[in-house]
Amino acid sequence: MNSPTEYKRELLRRMNAKDLPGTMELIAQDAVYFWSNGAAMFGKDEIRLGMDAAFRGIQDDIYEVSDLTWLIETPQIAVGVYRFQWRGRVDGRPASGRGRGASVIRRIEGEWRTVHENLSQGRWKSRNGDSTTA
Repeated sequence: MNSPTEYKRELLRRMNAKDLPGTMELIAQDAVYFWSNGAAMFGKDEIRLGMDAAFRGIQDDIYEVSDLTWLIETPQIAVGVYRFQWRGRVDGRPASGRGRGASVIRRIEGEWRTVHENLSQGRWKSRNGDSTTA
């Protein structure tokens, strides 16, 4: 995974496969995650618990990212914003969510790792100036 975009694609692949060990390999030990449901997770152990609960609690789910824009991209750090959406089943019933996200990734020992993830609700303004609700 040479580029931030390749890294993000691989992270999504592992998440959609519900590969918890593989997903956690891509997250820094001291990462901080804020999810749109209000969860705040500090460190890899808390993030692992949150990911595990999401993987077990949502069946047949798909998580997608669109409109990924890298605001900063250097050989050592990248910061991107994007829209996200997910759909699946919770307790046997259809469920879904969407919003906007921001990721900070950093090279650690030569490999990209997520150091911060922030998911939120609200407006998304596209490049052409159209506003949509994320």
